[in-house]
Amino acid sequence: MGQVKLAIVLPLLNYLRRLGHAQAMPAPAQTMSAEAWLALYEEAIEITGDPALPLRVGAAIQPSDYSMLGFAAMSCVNLAQAITVMQRYERLIQEVNATGLQVEGDRAELQWLPYLGPVSPVFMQLALASWAAVARHLTGRPQQTFEAHFTFSRPPNAEVYQEIFGQPARFSQPVTSLVFERTLLQQAVLFGDAATNQILLQKAEEQLLQADDSSIVCSVRQRIAATLASGKLSVETVAEELQMSPRKLQQLLTNEGSSFRKLLHDALFQRAKDYLADPTIRVSEVAFLLGYSEQSPFQAAFKNWAGMTPGAWRKMQPVMRQAGDAKT
Repeated sequence: MGQVKLAIVLPLLNYLRRLGHAQAMPAPAQTMSAEAWLALYEEAIEITGDPALPLRVGAAIQPSDYSMLGFAAMSCVNLAQAITVMQRYERLIQEVNATGLQVEGDRAELQWLPYLGPVSPVFMQLALASWAAVARHLTGRPQQTFEAHFTFSRPPNAEVYQEIFGQPARFSQPVTSLVFERTLLQQAVLFGDAATNQILLQKAEEQLLQADDSSIVCSVRQRIAATLASGKLSVETVAEELQMSPRKLQQLLTNEGSSFRKLLHDALFQRAKDYLADPTIRVSEVAFLLGYSEQSPFQAAFKNWAGMTPGAWRKMQPVMRQAGDAKT
């Protein structure tokens, strides 16, 4: 179960306070589960009557809202370095998703890569809108536009997305991501300072080392989520990124009651469900997106995970959603 820290929750409460609704929300804890965070947003959407609330909250976020991590990003030399810092230390403020960066040709793409769930449009909207806002603040380019890609279907209020990102958003995409010109990565950060950056990164590294004993599971999940998009994934590559031997990594995971194979299958299963939830993506395409060369091995793996075929799972979703709606 993913956790989020208070720094991630406060932008919502600050936004509601400006609207005069903060008193209607419960006082947040220093740490809460991803499920509780999602419930908080769903309650806020109901109170305000604004389904675009996560987009608006994200668009109002400033780097300093992320506390020390935000200040570390603000002291970087350029946006590329700031993204690298946020990627490495994002687990200090949230364990809902990893952030991937893909660069190809003249385009760069920041990818929202979920862990085990809950996978909700709320998280995707909030993440991409906040990424765009932080990039604009860091570089001093408030008019910078982005092409936002979302895995969910086109919503009725699609025009709001253009208002937030400056370009029409694209829906039913394979990966939720923020696409922009590659040159923006080299854009200088307004208040970059190498000496300050070194001090803040040292403090962030200390906090990372002081994380709880289950941090190795989180670290591996983060690498798996980020690497699934590239297809280059093995226990050896993850161990190398974590600067340890594959044997030591496997032992640490065993000590936590887990294994690399289990974490990989959990991530593949979650990503498969995300893709299958979109009826416009064929099962054969889902298999390809997950790195399978043929559909049959994916079918067998999914049946092992879910107890049914991908097609059967997809057919059950309308029934499951109706059951969920009936409960609420």
